[in-house]
Amino acid sequence: MAKKKDFGERNRELCYELLSGKKYYDWVVTTAFYSCIHFVEDFILPIEISGRMCNDISDVKSAYHMDGRHAARERLVFDKINYAVGAKYKWLDDQSRNARYKTYKLQPAEALKAQEYLDFIYNHCYPSK
Repeated sequence: MAKKKDFGERNRELCYELLSGKKYYDWVVTTAFYSCIHFVEDFILPIEISGRMCNDISDVKSAYHMDGRHAARERLVFDKINYAVGAKYKWLDDQSRNARYKTYKLQPAEALKAQEYLDFIYNHCYPSK
């Protein structure tokens, strides 16, 4: 079975390929966000929240008494990593939703920013030694 980091790495590689193609900027943002989902979960989980051991995002959602996985994951990132990572993660989430549901016509600068934020989050989760 593949690990969270493996899924994140695969999405990250696709993000870079899409950016180099200079066409599908909406998917650059989306793959950057989905990469980060895997990286932050791999970095944080398992973790204890309010006396409950959380092994996956469904456990986190229950521990936080929240309805949505995305909202629970965002709160987890802010609570258990830091504000800088949380703010970049939230931007990726918001821009990914925008690209998927409102407009796919994104600018190259937005895609570059998404890749920058992806790299920032990745480097926080997997600091080089």
